[in-house]
Amino acid sequence: MQKFTAFSILLSMIVVLATVDVLFHDYLGGNEVAVVQEVDSTVDTTQDSSTEEVDTVTTDEVAPTEVTPIEETPATDETPVELQEEHISTWFTGDLLTQAGFVKPVVKEALFSGLIFQIIPFSDGANTQTLQLNFFDGEVYVGTFYEIVYATDTGSFQGYLSLREAAKSLTDLGTVNEVNMYGDASFYFNHKTKVKTVHMLALYGNRVLGFEYAQSEHEKMKKLFDILSALQ
Repeated sequence: MQKFTAFSILLSMIVVLATVDVLFHDYLGGNEVAVVQEVDSTVDTTQDSSTEEVDTVTTDEVAPTEVTPIEETPATDETPVELQEEHISTWFTGDLLTQAGFVKPVVKEALFSGLIFQIIPFSDGANTQTLQLNFFDGEVYVGTFYEIVYATDTGSFQGYLSLREAAKSLTDLGTVNEVNMYGDASFYFNHKTKVKTVHMLALYGNRVLGFEYAQSEHEKMKKLFDILSALQ
């Protein structure tokens, strides 16, 4: 009886050991397969990622950059050329003013206001050119010159008559004293308030000249009037 019991116990232990051995080996086999599959999956994923990156770089390098050429417009003979208006030369040069007795004459062109002596209106005609000049002897202001150049002597004579009539109409400012002492014709405008300033308008050939200056310079200016007669 004791032998049977010992045999049963030994047999049970053998069965238990055999079962444990089978279970242990199956577990290890399943784990190895899982690890291999996981490694294969990782390798495949890496290869796919590398392939995508190579394709992307290749696409960027191949794409061409388009450059639009700039077309230059060739110069032609039909290009308009801006014409500059011919500027008149004044009679009031430094040499001429020096002959009249001024020591350091300086003439500076100013913007014509449209008024002779700042009181007589004048509109430039199609055939006239007008200069307004500020006159200095050194740093001392002497007066203002007005120089109107016409295309013909007939035009200048008509212009002189128009200015004379316009001056005569300014009775509230002064009176006209037509003396005809200088040039082809001349008159003084005696201003009611500017009594120490001389205003004289004269006709010289195709030019009408206006003189506005301090009364103290009258003797020199009379010499200038005579010199201008020689330029006609």
